[in-house]
Amino acid sequence: MAKTKVAEKPGRQTGAKVIAVPALKDSKEFKIGSRSIVVSNEDLICTGLLLLLMYIIYSIRSNFLLIPFERDEGIYSYFGNLILDGKTPYKDFYEVKFPGLFYFFATIVAIFGDTVKGMHTGFMYVNMLTALFVYLASRKLFSPIAGIVSATTFAFVSLTPTLSGFTVQAEHGVAFFISIGVYCYSVARANNKWYSYLVMGAAMGMAFMTKTSGIFLAFWGALIILTDWFFTKPRTFKALLINMFSYGGGGILIVASFFLLMASKGVFSDMIFWTYEHPKSYINSMPFEEGVKYFKYTRDAIIQNHKLFWFHSVAAIGLCLLKPANIKLKIFGITLFGLSFMTIVPGYYFYGHYWIQTVPGLSIVAGLTVYSVLGILRTYFKLVQPRYGYIYLGIFAVLTFNHASNMKGYYFHPNYERILRATYGNNPFPESMEIANYINANSKPEDNIVLLGSEPQIYFYTKKRCPSRHAYFTALVNNIPAHHQWQREFAKDVEKAKPKFVIFFNHPLSLLVQPNTDKYVFEWANKFISENYHIVGLVDMIEGQQSVYVYNEKMNTYKPVSQNLIYIYERNAGPSAINTAATNTTTTTTTTPKP
Repeated sequence: MAKTKVAEKPGRQTGAKVIAVPALKDSKEFKIGSRSIVVSNEDLICTGLLLLLMYIIYSIRSNFLLIPFERDEGIYSYFGNLILDGKTPYKDFYEVKFPGLFYFFATIVAIFGDTVKGMHTGFMYVNMLTALFVYLASRKLFSPIAGIVSATTFAFVSLTPTLSGFTVQAEHGVAFFISIGVYCYSVARANNKWYSYLVMGAAMGMAFMTKTSGIFLAFWGALIILTDWFFTKPRTFKALLINMFSYGGGGILIVASFFLLMASKGVFSDMIFWTYEHPKSYINSMPFEEGVKYFKYTRDAIIQNHKLFWFHSVAAIGLCLLKPANIKLKIFGITLFGLSFMTIVPGYYFYGHYWIQTVPGLSIVAGLTVYSVLGILRTYFKLVQPRYGYIYLGIFAVLTFNHASNMKGYYFHPNYERILRATYGNNPFPESMEIANYINANSKPEDNIVLLGSEPQIYFYTKKRCPSRHAYFTALVNNIPAHHQWQREFAKDVEKAKPKFVIFFNHPLSLLVQPNTDKYVFEWANKFISENYHIVGLVDMIEGQQSVYVYNEKMNTYKPVSQNLIYIYERNAGPSAINTAATNTTTTTTTTPKP
């Protein structure tokens, strides 16, 4: 067999030596004005496959545009609305996240609209852009074939149901900024320009401002710049300082901008409380041994139907230690994978949606697997013809098609309620949308509501505002010193607002009452509801069955089956109205941690 001529690929320099790659015999020349651009067939083929992949992502994710939110999706979307209303973070509402999260969701709401379909549409495009940046990063670091394998890995792993792939979780935003950061690194590695490092730092700063765990990828950026410099010859200390200061400057610019914005609104100290002081109790509440159990359970559930992609990516850790990859690529792969994993470790909860942050790193490492396998074929078996890359891609495509066929029910004909139950158990997420539909059909735009339960997605569904800054009820029954004061503040806010509807979730997974917390809010609620409201609806959440929805006169003959009940109360029209609001509910305590 005749050997194919090998040549260096521009921009594929790896430090100590240059890896020779097959020179493609065929290429296309395009003229743009007076310039001629030569594009390899590999690039053309992979660009076509990328367009096909984007169509597949769009086709699959379009099937999830109306799936109900879980509570975190609801509260972040609601906060996005409040930002657009001109409300101030940490004053008019709060969360244990930095303000980048609120403004990111506000941007999605502003562009795509404050509806479930609009939010899912926005995050579908965020996911597609993330896949694009993953492709571009892997292509520039390794090859176009590696790029399409990385993008495909991201597309399907990021859709994993137990990883909350169908959601509009904050972690999808973190993944988006991480992918931009790694792409900017691939550009900076090739051109060594300070502004490439600056933008890389800004992207990692946004990941950190969107969710605190993004700090691990920000640290990865600094580490990889340092190791690249250390293993590059000749090297100068000046070059390291320029690159590090540019990278750090980009991150500091983003963080400082948000901090100054909060300071200008007079809530800087409040931000520090919610993002630093308050999370201490949350992070330290899970014993390590319990965390290990959570990790094993979540890991197995997430990997179960996506073993192809996980095992293919993890193989890079072993393969890149062999001769075809130089020391910089070895460090790149191991550190990116390791620090991506670290984003799910704080608190030892290992919730499924935390894993979304690991997917960009996992996907780009998949490109390193391709690079390493083809390098081994060239080095040890002298198989240098380009067709071996296409054979590899073909095998990967067949395995991916087989995976999609096995999961076609989920991808192309999703049953929303079944998916939500399988992912979140008996949480009242499907029920929340049905309740919101009832509220929308029986209220005017100026009417307001209040929830006694942690289902803030109803505020978003109904386009109504909580009369209190305590829209996330779980904070009121969390065993921290301030919760006593917050309960009384919440009660005063609600009494002043006189909401038309009160929805009470007598459900432990919604109330999330922690041990030894003040029961004032429930004592107040029973009195407030009894004196001012009458019951108009009931949702009976029967385990293992579809929930039963009972409204108005039908309630006279219905006997609840489950202890997990949702009550809908409407404000009395006047003193003479019949009051059937006597509540015989219990406030079951639970130690289930907040996601």
